[in-house]
Order: sequence, then structure tokens, then C-alpha cells
Amino acid sequence: MKLFGINITKASIRNQAVNGIEKQGKHSLANTISPLQLDRIRQDVSTWRDSIREAEQAWFPHRVKQQRLYLDTNLNGHVLSVKERRKDLTLLRDFKFVTKDGKTESEELKAMFDQEWFYDTVSYALDALWYGYSLISLGDIVNDQFVNPSLIKRWHVSPDREVVEKFLYATSGASFIDGPAADWHLWVKTPSDTGVSNCGFGLFNSIALYEIILRNTTNWNADFVELFAQPYRVGVTTKTSEEERAELELALMQMGSSGYAVVDPTDEIKFIESKLSGTGWQSYDNLDKRCMNMISKIGLGHADALDSIPGKLGGGQGEDNPVFAALRDKQTKDGRFIQNLINGQLIPKMRNLGFRIPEGFTFMYKNDDEKEAFRKRQDESNLATANVAKVMKDSGLKMDAKYFEERTGIPTEEVKEEAPKPSKQFSNRVQNKLNDLYKHKH
Repeated sequence: MKLFGINITKASIRNQAVNGIEKQGKHSLANTISPLQLDRIRQDVSTWRDSIREAEQAWFPHRVKQQRLYLDTNLNGHVLSVKERRKDLTLLRDFKFVTKDGKTESEELKAMFDQEWFYDTVSYALDALWYGYSLISLGDIVNDQFVNPSLIKRWHVSPDREVVEKFLYATSGASFIDGPAADWHLWVKTPSDTGVSNCGFGLFNSIALYEIILRNTTNWNADFVELFAQPYRVGVTTKTSEEERAELELALMQMGSSGYAVVDPTDEIKFIESKLSGTGWQSYDNLDKRCMNMISKIGLGHADALDSIPGKLGGGQGEDNPVFAALRDKQTKDGRFIQNLINGQLIPKMRNLGFRIPEGFTFMYKNDDEKEAFRKRQDESNLATANVAKVMKDSGLKMDAKYFEERTGIPTEEVKEEAPKPSKQFSNRVQNKLNDLYKHKH
């Protein structure tokens, strides 16, 4: 069969990647999905509520509406920036493989994981915090490493049934927990805060409401600018000829950059400005900021975590800054989330697939910044205790050495004061007197 002069065969159709499925590897459950497009619809508060109802159904729960909603939520620039900022807190951390006692590190294991496939896998896993879950196909194995890890379409994944559905709203499918495909996939889920499912709904479930308002506000603001921010052009003429009136109308229509018009003395062009254009925009700007602040709070733990300047926010600098503390807490929390995934799922699956990973080593993120922050706090506390000891000594008192050691962890040793030695001048004077006394006796 020819289409537009090109030979079309069944083989050529199969060879064309359908939404990238062919690139996901021969073991990927994406190959079991029927290649149908997910329709995108206009999202509003009612569709957000409908998506929750569908996910919370008692007998046939589905995540289709929810994941369709999340696709639009992720398109928002502010939401995307918040998500990427939080992911960077983990993706940019250095890691190591150590024994339980922490004394032995394996550089070979680190080199095995310090590859693009691993960082892509971690990125997909971190997305689960936002979407509620991620089913990751590890791809094929080439030269002792995975090639092209990919994400299974979330709207075809059923967290409650733990299967990949061939068609939307199917109630059965291919299992990713049991069977031959299990070792080739990572199932990353979040805890449910309602108990209606064995998998959470993700941060996007809370963010979506504010993103919908933010998106609508942007549209309303654009309409406001179009209606009121630009002056309204009015042409006044006494011409009766349609051709001449059309020339004046064309001049009004084409007034843009460096626009001009040639008119008769009886013609007039007016620019009418709206009184609302002065301050009316502030209502949109205020609502925008409130929605953005709430999105930042949900995603990063603080309203100013994305836009604040270090050292400018109240509450001190460095670790004493509330923004710094919020980001550090998210980094620690997400780091533990990934560590448990790597040690609990990825490494055992890799061993099952033939990777030579010795027992006894654990994947860990390095906590150099946290250790340095702890040392700084400890030094500040010890200095305060030492200052108290000095004040006590100046007042004629003495701090108990045992108490000082318990407070600071610093071993102490009492300084032994030597008896004062007589000065040289004093010794010479005494010696002279002894000499004089000795002479008189003789």
C-alpha cells in the first residue's frame, strides 16, 4: 500500500516507535499497552474533585482522571520549577557504598552506579512523590549496565490492582509485582494519608487546586490587559465614502510599533484609556502570589524557598534560616526515600538479573553538609559552656570538671600551678647579706 507516494507495510509500521514504546526494552510492560492517545481536557475545580472520587471508588478505583489532571498541573511554570528544585536537592548529592560499620567503601560499586541510567532512574523515582507513584522499566542490559530506563504511562498503571492495564479503565492486566517482568521494573509508591488505597495520591493532588486558580488568574489577567491596559482607539470622520472610511479604519487597525495615519482636517483619532488600568491589575497579582506561595509551601516546605535571597530572609543566615532548614529537611526526607528504594528493591533485582554486587554494602548519600552543620552547632554550644566557666573563674568560683566533660564531650586535665620562683634581683640581695654576715663573723 502506498500513502503519499511512500510504501507502507506492516513491518514498517511495527518498526516505527509508538510513543517511544519500542525504545523501552523487550522486557518492558509498556509493550503490553494498546497505543491509544490520552485525551486532554480543560481542567477546573470540578474535574479535580471528580479525579479524587474516581481514585477513591470502593470497587473499581482508577487513576486515569487524576493522572490526566496532573499532566496539566506539571505544565505550570511555577509548579515545574518547584518540582525540579526539590528533585535537584537529591539528584545533585554525592553517594557511596559502605559496610554497616561505615569503615569500608567500595569504589567499584560507586562506579557501577555512577551512570546516566542510574540518575534517570532516581529522577523517575522522585517523580513518584508528586504523581503518587512511578513504575520504572529498567530497560535492557548492555555491557553490564541498563540502557534507556523509562517510565510506564501512569494512567495505564493501577496501584490498587498492581497491574499494567492494556486499555484505559480495564480491571485486569500484566502484573509488575509477580512473574518474569518483576525484576525488570521498579515499583515506587507513596504512603496513603487517607487509607482508601495502598498508594498515595502525591503532592500534585493538593497543588492542583492552587494551580487551577493560578492558571485561571493568568487567563483573566491577560483578558484584563487586552481590555483595559491598552487605550481604546476611536476614529471620528465626516467621510461618507466607504473607500475613504475603510482607509481610516485600516490606519486604526494597523497602529502598532511606530504606527501613523494620514487624515483630513475633519478627521480625528482618539485614544481612550480606562480608569481601571491603573490599579486593577493588583488583584490578579495578589492572587497569583498567594497561589504561588502555597504551592512552594507544599512542595518545598516554605513559601520563599524558591525565590528568596540567602541571608535576606528574617531568622538568621545559613542553617538558622527557615528556608535553609525547610530545604534541608526535604533533602533528608527524600534521601531516605531513595536509599530505601535502592537497597530494598533495585540492588536485589540487579542481583537476580546477574549483576555482581557483593553482600554487605549499603547505598548511602553522603552527609558532609549535615556533619559540618552539626559540628558548627556543637562548637557554638561548647564555646558558650567555656564562657560560663571563665566567668565563674573570674568570680572566684570553679566549674566542676566532670560537669564540663558531660556538657561538651571534651576531656579535661587540671593544670598544676608551679610554686613561684624568686626573682634574680631578690636572690642577689639575699646572697649579699649572707656574704656580709659571714665576713663579720670572721
